[in-house]
Amino acid sequence: MNQEPTTHSDDGLDLGVYLSLLALTAVTLAASHFTHGGRIMAVVLALIIASVKASLIGFYYMGLRRERAMMFVILGIGAVAVGILLIGILPDLTFARF
Repeated sequence: MNQEPTTHSDDGLDLGVYLSLLALTAVTLAASHFTHGGRIMAVVLALIIASVKASLIGFYYMGLRRERAMMFVILGIGAVAVGILLIGILPDLTFARF
């Protein structure tokens, strides 16, 4: 008897992550239009949302949820990159004349 191996499908989870990514994209767009804290607040909020989206993509589509050690390395690199971006962008936004 040939039996097909049973596989666990995460189709419901994949759809949930995809819809979450779409919702976060809409939130990023809305934040760019409705932020009352100025451009600095809009950039910081957009970078935070982008970090959450990158984490979702890494965990669910790149399979990092099964790789614990590698997950922390990649998250650390991402956090350092976001920090460098913030440090590099904020002075330009602070001293720019609009």
